[in-house]
Amino acid sequence: MDVFSKQPNDVLDYDVDLTDWFADIADDDIESVEITVTSTAEPVPALVLGPVPHNPYTLLGASPQRFKLWLGGGTHFVDYVVTCVVRTEQDRVKEVEFKIKVRDR
Repeated sequence: MDVFSKQPNDVLDYDVDLTDWFADIADDDIESVEITVTSTAEPVPALVLGPVPHNPYTLLGASPQRFKLWLGGGTHFVDYVVTCVVRTEQDRVKEVEFKIKVRDR
């Protein structure tokens, strides 16, 4: 699992690239992405998807095999797991997860 760090006030974008996964799949690309954020330290995670003015995610390219998601907020010294469930035009489902460590430096 990839791990990234951010400060509580940062609003950062993260690119998810699935071109290697799509390499052996003909005529398919990303249809939609469902993103959830979980934390073991907070009942309702303070990490925010797509803070204004950003949408939670943006598909990249004409036949998208990559997407960009935006995350902001978070509580100092809390780790979050970001889960992205990707659905393709041919109804494949791919789950991608990464961790965000929020640290106020």
